[in-house]
Amino acid sequence: MSVPAVEDGARLDGARLFELPAPQSGDRATLWRPAPGRRAPARRRPRRPPPLLLAVDGNALAHRVFHAVGGDDADPGAAPERFLAVLARVAASTRATACVVGFDDPERSVRRDLHPAYKAQRPAKSGRLLGFLDQATGLVAALGLSTVVPDGLEADDVLGSAAHLARSRGFAATLVTGDRDAFSLVSPTVTVWLLANGGSTVRVSPSRVAASHGIPPAAYLEFAALRGDSSDNLPGVRGIGAMTAARLLRAYPTVTDALDDPEGLVRLLGPYLARTLVDQREVFEHNRELMRIRVDVPLDLDACNRPLPRAALAPVLAEHGLGDLTDRLARALALIGQSAWRCPPPP
Repeated sequence: MSVPAVEDGARLDGARLFELPAPQSGDRATLWRPAPGRRAPARRRPRRPPPLLLAVDGNALAHRVFHAVGGDDADPGAAPERFLAVLARVAASTRATACVVGFDDPERSVRRDLHPAYKAQRPAKSGRLLGFLDQATGLVAALGLSTVVPDGLEADDVLGSAAHLARSRGFAATLVTGDRDAFSLVSPTVTVWLLANGGSTVRVSPSRVAASHGIPPAAYLEFAALRGDSSDNLPGVRGIGAMTAARLLRAYPTVTDALDDPEGLVRLLGPYLARTLVDQREVFEHNRELMRIRVDVPLDLDACNRPLPRAALAPVLAEHGLGDLTDRLARALALIGQSAWRCPPPP
């Protein structure tokens, strides 16, 4: 059935067809004026970003970028530039609203006091690398980022304390480190970004730990203590490698639980390995103590949440010959201090 054409102003079934008058130039206010007796809708304030604490292992990052740009033979400004570029990338990617950068205590080590051979096999740092570590620590502090060098401890202890602080307040944390011991800190709200060569990162979630090692993150500390860690010069329990350690910790919540069940331990591992684990229990417990990441390093929430405007960053970067990074770093750190991260913990 065809519909007859209707001219403007004609009636069809009692309804008048008409066109809205075209808005006149400069008449935007008329178009948006509310109907009489009604209030104009209030403008919504922009939503605050969700709280996220970014904790960076400054030593691990400094080592990787130093060697990536050429080590002792590199231009003196190359390593600081790469260091800040990677820091800017992870801050922007995580949308961090709070940040802390940790560094190892360069003077003493509580872990080395307990075990003099701890990391003793590593080659001595060159003078250029030691100078860059000092420079990176000072540069991060001068920019206004929270910088923590815990007495006798390591950067990973700063990261562990940051994860504990965020978790206790119900917020998320991202930990940037080169140490796999931090896998023990991974949870639904705590993600590790594992540093690789040059400052690239691999994101490690609970499912990735389980897929890679066959255990949940909560069991990683005991898994590592059984297996040992050659990078820290810590031999494991003789005859127990990664596969056997994972099998043991899938069957028992802890190694102590396994040792408390000697018959089940023999059925699981066989008499020789079961006897070896009993005989070398002190090796396991010693490793576990040294590998355990501390969570009691004091952190200043105000310092972690201090806003970092471009005007404050620019002169520091210019002084170090890094002015080209000003806009990039300012954008990456723009959310620092913008969330209500400092609210008290829930009861």
